[in-house]
Amino acid sequence: MVAMGTRDAHEKIAVALAGVTGKTGKIVGQAIDESGDMTIVGALSRHQAGKMLRVLWQTSETSVVIANELDQIAASIAVLVDFTEPVSAFPRVMDAVERGWDVVVGTTGFSKVQQAALQAAVQETGVGGALIPNFSLGAWVLELAAKEAARYLATGEIIEGHPTTKLDRPSGTARRLADELGATWDCPPDSIPIHSLRQPGMVAHQMVIFGADGEVITLRHDVHERQAYVKGVLTAIRAVRRVSGRLMTDMGEVWDVVRA
Repeated sequence: MVAMGTRDAHEKIAVALAGVTGKTGKIVGQAIDESGDMTIVGALSRHQAGKMLRVLWQTSETSVVIANELDQIAASIAVLVDFTEPVSAFPRVMDAVERGWDVVVGTTGFSKVQQAALQAAVQETGVGGALIPNFSLGAWVLELAAKEAARYLATGEIIEGHPTTKLDRPSGTARRLADELGATWDCPPDSIPIHSLRQPGMVAHQMVIFGADGEVITLRHDVHERQAYVKGVLTAIRAVRRVSGRLMTDMGEVWDVVRA
């Protein structure tokens, strides 16, 4: 266990970013770098360790050298932002929480047991956390609309599409939609069909299709550019600094914290 640092609302938010060379991580990282109230103090990548972050991004003046382990980041306090894959992400996120770091996790594919363990660790250490399957505003609006539609329509199925590089299937967003529909319909989420597409050219696509006598209702959200996630991620970074012992799991909680 590394000694905890101290949060200071008047200093820039220190951020350590895992997945800095990924498609989403790069865009999010550059937005953090340009935000004005945040600073990148560490960067993690399995394949680019030892290289200067500014050389890879070619748009930053940061002097950060990419590491491959959390232990190589010297910061005493930071927010870990993770956009990687679930096998490596889970122990890294748990390590960050044990260090007293707040965490913002966009990596999906964690099991229910892992999610519960993270929840317990956040509560025990008193850090702030956000485990969000989709940081786009549109995905949150889709979720709200689907929950409202499910109050009146008794059957539905989910279709989700992502690029072939996405490892988890179904996506975290689709699983969350199934959880919400299952809660409304009082049925197991696993009983709600989810159809997963993995095709070149896709970014992130979600549909919920409801059927009723003589009609079909389709709710759909499409992300064509990963820039759609930036505002949500930056908002989550600011929000986790304001909570203690709480793991936020949807964007509604995040928006409520920053607006309070």
